[in-house]
Amino acid sequence: MTDSAAFHSIKLSGRLDTSRVGELETRFYAEVGAIKKAGDVALLDLSAVEFLSSLGIRLLVTAGKTLTQRHVKLGVIAPGSEDVLHALETSGLTQIFRFFDSEDAARAAL
Repeated sequence: MTDSAAFHSIKLSGRLDTSRVGELETRFYAEVGAIKKAGDVALLDLSAVEFLSSLGIRLLVTAGKTLTQRHVKLGVIAPGSEDVLHALETSGLTQIFRFFDSEDAARAAL
């Protein structure tokens, strides 16, 4: 990470299913929307996510597209749940996003 780049961390937790995504969508997109400077770093922390539905995947894909269009570097802290990791693998997101085991690892690499 360059000295002038800002580091933004967005933590998601619990179940990212139909009812929960609806609850947090506005706040989440506002946080993503506030990251506008090319070269900044965004970290989506999924370490506390317990369940990920297709709506949760859509939330992540939309955020990824927005940040990529703004030339913001994006990293994801891997989920602790094997089921969530499987959903990310099945959806192909593990091939698109850079995953890290910790925030420290992400900061060092991005």
